[in-house]
Amino acid sequence: MQTFMIDWHNRERYSHLVEEQHRLRNEVFVKRLGWDVPSHDGLESDAYDTPRTTYAVTVGDTGRICAVSRLLPTTEPYMTRDLWPSWSSERLPCSPWGWEASRFGCCASLTRSERSEAIEQLFGTIYRFSRSRAVDYLMMVMPMFIFERNIKRLGYDVTYLGGTRKIDGLLSRRLARVQIGEPRAMSPEAPALMTRCG
Repeated sequence: MQTFMIDWHNRERYSHLVEEQHRLRNEVFVKRLGWDVPSHDGLESDAYDTPRTTYAVTVGDTGRICAVSRLLPTTEPYMTRDLWPSWSSERLPCSPWGWEASRFGCCASLTRSERSEAIEQLFGTIYRFSRSRAVDYLMMVMPMFIFERNIKRLGYDVTYLGGTRKIDGLLSRRLARVQIGEPRAMSPEAPALMTRCG
């Protein structure tokens, strides 16, 4: 398996993978989970799929899309702050060092071992990408079992920022901060960023 990080600079080159990740998201979130989210022609996308979005797409040896996730800097509008601000027990970030990871999904036809490999490959590549961008932490809203069985097992430090909630009455989910790098002190530009984010 191989994971591709696709942003504005290489999106034209990997446009087929961008389309396929929207297709897998439709399979996972619209068809399988029944979420009431925008979907058109079998592709799921929303207001947070922007030129600033980075997609993580894990591809199997046969070319099949196995797992996906979406990353967005918290200096941009992001889903957690816009839709679920009350979920957090602390002020939600607006920082170049904090990104939101959302729309995590895996192909339903994967075997258990393939799913584990895909998740490990996906998060390993996200980790290396984040370190290369000086990202210190990721904000995530996910089912508890993914944090406990997958992310913590891979060695990530997970801090829960509130209680469990439900989206569309489905699996209980929780907001967490997943540490990537060492926590850093507030920089001189941080107050200006906080003002910009409101």
